[in-house]
Amino acid sequence: MKMRFWRKIYIFTLVLFLFCLNAGILIPAYYTYNKSVKAEEDSCRAEQSYIGENFERDYNDIQSEGKGESPFLLMKHYGENQHNTLLAFIEDGSVVFSSFPEYFEFPAVNKPVHKKLNGIRYIIITGKVCEGKYTLIYGKSVESLDEDFKTFILTYSATAAGISVFLALCLFFILKKLSVPLEKLRIATEKISEGDTSVTADESGNDELSLLAKSFNSMVHRINEQMKDLETTAKQKQPLVDNMAHELRTPLTAIRGYAEYLEKAAISEEERIDSAKFIVSEAKRLQKVSEILLDIAYIKNIGNIEKYQVDLVMLLNKVASELKQKADNQGVEIRCELDKSAVTGDEILLNMLFYNLTENAIKACDKGGRVTLKCRGLNAMVIDNGKGIPQTELDNIMEPFYRVDRSRSRPEGGWGWVFPSADRLPLSLTRKYVLNRKSAGEPRFL
Repeated sequence: MKMRFWRKIYIFTLVLFLFCLNAGILIPAYYTYNKSVKAEEDSCRAEQSYIGENFERDYNDIQSEGKGESPFLLMKHYGENQHNTLLAFIEDGSVVFSSFPEYFEFPAVNKPVHKKLNGIRYIIITGKVCEGKYTLIYGKSVESLDEDFKTFILTYSATAAGISVFLALCLFFILKKLSVPLEKLRIATEKISEGDTSVTADESGNDELSLLAKSFNSMVHRINEQMKDLETTAKQKQPLVDNMAHELRTPLTAIRGYAEYLEKAAISEEERIDSAKFIVSEAKRLQKVSEILLDIAYIKNIGNIEKYQVDLVMLLNKVASELKQKADNQGVEIRCELDKSAVTGDEILLNMLFYNLTENAIKACDKGGRVTLKCRGLNAMVIDNGKGIPQTELDNIMEPFYRVDRSRSRPEGGWGWVFPSADRLPLSLTRKYVLNRKSAGEPRFL
């Protein structure tokens, strides 16, 4: 089982604090204790030297007065009058007097030595007296110093244990409470990973967690917006796919039917020619669909559009020229009322736009109708006196392949508006709208 993040912080913080607490107290305590021991060693040297000087003076007095007293009695006198200390006198390697235990082995080095005797630690100092005749060994108990340090360690251990338990409990509840927003954020991320994007994090407070919650909510908001955009795009694409599937299926079915008819049926030459003409007509229809698909792909895949000056007069004259034959065939007059004008944009897209507008305007007119291409300054208009666009249909005319009257046949009704994203057309203009004056439609782009 993985350990939670706040528990890792809890353990790390607790261990670090206890380490620093113990180190901060025990290290100075041991340092002070060692200094005390060193001071005791210096004190032992001084005391050993003092005893040696007094003994040597008394010994010399006895020898000069000729009292004949034994040096042993003098040594015994010094040994029995010491408190918490031990004395020994050695002459030529033999012990003359000793208050040390019998099993004690006297050190030969002339430096402080620590020995335990009967469970009590002594500092042993060795030195020569009486011009090197005797070796004076002095031992002093440091039991009180050790007992004080042991008492301090026990007292500190008990106190530190209580402080540690109290600190551990306080730190546990504090960190657990502080981790609540983080835990809520974790639960929210899990719900999002499961597909629930309606969750939000608590933004209360002014700390880093509240900032993280705000960033999290902002991220969720952007995700929701992107999902809505994707859903909208998918909904917009589905009618296009359905329309294209229908537009492709109809001519393909007709071509296949007439091809099988030509292959299997015994028909006259006239019927064969009529069937071939129909196949050619449907093939042209397929070609038109493919051209529209290419136009749509071109518009959708445009990145940074390169804009340059486009002569609207020349462009609209070109559109009128290209569609003149179609207008004549339908008995529709097409004319241009153009003033000198230029805009910044993409000539290919502008041509596609006005070609589509004009073609739909021609198909909307009855015989004897009129389509006018106007250009005044930055206003370009395609005006017809045809069937018009009902007010209820105006919001839909920018949908790809949208036809106002779906009951009309494709040859009559045309291909509708073939711009999958009219907002991307680089007109270098600010807005677009379609006016519906009585029954005459006037698409006007401003």
